[in-house]
Amino acid sequence: MKKLFRPYLTAFLLGALLISTSSCGDDDDPDPIKEEENITSMTLTLEPVATDKGIQTATATFTAGSKPTLSLVPNTQYNATITFNDKIEDEIRTEAEDHELFFDAPENVLVVQKILPDDFDNNDRPVGLQTRMLSGNTGSTGSLKITLKHQPGLKTDESDVTIGETDIEATFTVNVQ
Repeated sequence: MKKLFRPYLTAFLLGALLISTSSCGDDDDPDPIKEEENITSMTLTLEPVATDKGIQTATATFTAGSKPTLSLVPNTQYNATITFNDKIEDEIRTEAEDHELFFDAPENVLVVQKILPDDFDNNDRPVGLQTRMLSGNTGSTGSLKITLKHQPGLKTDESDVTIGETDIEATFTVNVQ
């Protein structure tokens, strides 16, 4: 009877040993999942470069489903600033190497002339939160589409609006009067 009991006891002890060694490993907590930006609004502020002409600042805010309108003075240079809800631009600046804004408008309505000098990431690539724009001729009307792309590890000198994931895309109607 003792011979029959020993193999089962040995198997039982080996099984218990395997279970205890595999369950007592050095388990690290998994990395927390980083939530994507939850951007629900974008505000575009166009401030005239030449303030001596009495031209007013134009501001419009986009939210989902809206199509805000900007009324601009013809042939005027504007400094454009883009802000988002919840001060998300701070996060965009912190992760500038992963973000870029892209602008699309008919040239007769609005031309993005350049990204302002202090709005580049550490790799000298544009972010786009501050730009210089030039309005078109009197009577021009069209749409300005602004797209914020999240491009972690993808942003290069050749990056365009097709690369990465879209954080927000806003369309503004522009009237040059």
